[in-house]
Amino acid sequence: MNNIEELFENFLNCVEYLQKALNVSFGEALTETFDNLENNQIKVELGAPDKATVEKLSQKYKKLNYDKLSQQLKVQVYTYLILKAVNEDALDINQMPTPPIVATIVAMFMQKLLPDKKITIADPAIGTGNLLFSVINQLKHANHSKMNYHLLGIDNDEEMLSFADIGAHLNGLDIELYCQDALTPWLFTNPDVVVADLPIGYYPIDENANNFATKAEKGHSFAHLLFIEQIIKNLKAGSYAFLVVPKAILTGKGGSDFMPWLSDKVFLRAIIELPDNVFQNKTNQKSILVFQNHGNNVQNSEVLLTKLDSLKKEEDLIKLNVNLNEWYTKNIH
Repeated sequence: MNNIEELFENFLNCVEYLQKALNVSFGEALTETFDNLENNQIKVELGAPDKATVEKLSQKYKKLNYDKLSQQLKVQVYTYLILKAVNEDALDINQMPTPPIVATIVAMFMQKLLPDKKITIADPAIGTGNLLFSVINQLKHANHSKMNYHLLGIDNDEEMLSFADIGAHLNGLDIELYCQDALTPWLFTNPDVVVADLPIGYYPIDENANNFATKAEKGHSFAHLLFIEQIIKNLKAGSYAFLVVPKAILTGKGGSDFMPWLSDKVFLRAIIELPDNVFQNKTNQKSILVFQNHGNNVQNSEVLLTKLDSLKKEEDLIKLNVNLNEWYTKNIH
């Protein structure tokens, strides 16, 4: 058993023990476990957990040697446990953490396109926070650990926000989190950049959907289309959005309806079709969409279109980076 597997089993044992003691969901026990470990104190409310459980938990926590674990290991174990929470608690497929390789590609484009100054980055579908935190860590690494980013996140699910809150703490990042429907007016002013893995599916509140041009003519509207419209409304003039979106809205019949509207509202910069094997469910295949809002004398350019057959080899990312550099030199710089 290697180190990460052993660590995972030890942490899992702690979470499941607390879950049974408190009679709560796996996700609730997970966030409380890490909250206890981060604060070096076991939280007791209304006598729960009882003294015997607290004593047993203390013994289990000591065996973890939590304070001696690296930040990277803590984040890795926490991410694996979130995946288990998604399965154990039968959470929505949209609440699955974004694959790390997708964050790497998003960070690659952000590093090239964003200015080297303090900017506000918002994720209006933050979920567990995996995408945003992974992107920011890579940008910091490329920028000599310089933290140029003020982070904001929205989700309408309090459990997801709890996951994101713990995740931010483990990654050493400060973030302002807002519990709200992201398709209602945002509770903060226009961000400089939006990063998001958009939820796929139908938006149930038809009355609110009627406020959007991308609403369906009949029945419920697609949440991911409404999200894109909402992002455009809230994004600063001339600023960028880096979105993980359903591939179907960019191609085929879906694309023929949506893309002309989108092309009229923003300047498309890049569409990166991700390999089929990145996502478990073939009906949920995704692409990365990069666009820039109109304004601030921003001009149109050629769109970088590319399809990635695989992301398992380092040369695949190197090839993408070469294409990005060539496109940037020709169109942006």
